[in-house]
Amino acid sequence: MQVRKSILVISVFTLLTACGSSPEKDKARAEAEYTEEKTKTLQEYKDCVKKAKEDQAKLDACERLLKAAE
Repeated sequence: MQVRKSILVISVFTLLTACGSSPEKDKARAEAEYTEEKTKTLQEYKDCVKKAKEDQAKLDACERLLKAAE
């Protein structure tokens, strides 16, 4: 699923870069970078939750990643 999102982001970015003017390219690049970082952070959150299992203190630490993604 993450690979599909990455491919979509790259495709949209490529399309916008090929068709847009300079400000549009900058906006598309910024949006692609934002989406990529958000996706990475959400994956880190999922990995954190898996590792934490039922340890509430560790789960609380994972919540910071989720909030950072928002």
